[in-house]
Amino acid sequence: MKKKLLALLCGAVFSAATLTAAEACTRITFAANDNIVVTGRNMDWDKDDLLKVHILPRNVQRRSEGNNPFSWEAKYGSVVAYSFNDKFANSGMNEKGLQADLLYLGETRYNEKSLKEKAIPARTLIQYILDNFATVAEAKKALETKPLHITDGEPSLGLHFIVTDTRGDNVIIEIINGELKFHSREGNVVMTNDPSYDVMSKIYEYYKEKDLSRNMPGSPGSVDRFMRAAGWLEQLSSDKNEAFSKLVPGEEMTMQARMSVLSVMRNVSTPFAISTDKNPENSTTVWREVSDLKNKVMMFDLAGSPSTVWIDLNKVDFTQGERVFSLSDGEIKHGDITHQFIPVTKAASE
Repeated sequence: MKKKLLALLCGAVFSAATLTAAEACTRITFAANDNIVVTGRNMDWDKDDLLKVHILPRNVQRRSEGNNPFSWEAKYGSVVAYSFNDKFANSGMNEKGLQADLLYLGETRYNEKSLKEKAIPARTLIQYILDNFATVAEAKKALETKPLHITDGEPSLGLHFIVTDTRGDNVIIEIINGELKFHSREGNVVMTNDPSYDVMSKIYEYYKEKDLSRNMPGSPGSVDRFMRAAGWLEQLSSDKNEAFSKLVPGEEMTMQARMSVLSVMRNVSTPFAISTDKNPENSTTVWREVSDLKNKVMMFDLAGSPSTVWIDLNKVDFTQGERVFSLSDGEIKHGDITHQFIPVTKAASE
């Protein structure tokens, strides 16, 4: 068993060597019971990622890019965090409570150009998923039966994806040697970066046998973040913890779950404004995002300022035009920002 782990870890170290200073993130799903499905995501980067949150309406036409682009009409409205001047659809939830995120994966190998399949850049895949599907099962079936040609872009980045629905179903999507790989999981899930998910799962099984609650590794590396997040995730309470209930607004279990997930994401974060000179995996955690899928609330926790804000999708009118809210302007923000979004046309002129 130790020899097998050593081989897996050697592969993981090799994969980690391909990471640049910008490419380290963590994503978890906490499915406590029938009423609690909460996801958490960290964005780790070596500079400001120019985060803007967009409200995208339903019933509008969108178009992909590539050698064989195609159009579709958004069936569902969504709230999506875009990075890098709106080039990357990074993390989002649609009005049905479907959550989708992308993270870096150095082992990704996009397939060759195809004129037979509809092409879409990897950086916009989650927008396509949120526009078109209400559940993980729907998204997986569509991508399996009507495959898309998922392409690289500028800047070139290997990516993998995770989609979670209100039932606590998850699917991790990877592109290995040009082929789509699906990993379906129910309930609690962790995803970081390299190695690929099947290899990471085998490493996790070894650590699990050693009792992760007492032996969580502490480095910022992808494997260690995965194990640390998994170790804390398996200890989160699925029921209201009366010892701390008075600290929770309204003493609600849903709020306890959100804050529990946020605390895990803070634990696997890296400090703000650190140097990456000694270790390129020490990328600053620029922001954290927690989504309550059952109640359709997205919460953003910013590392650069004392700001925690949220959007309540139940209050959003998805028949209106696209609206945007910047979370990279250095302003201190607090609380519910659902009604503070401005039209994209107005934001562009300011």
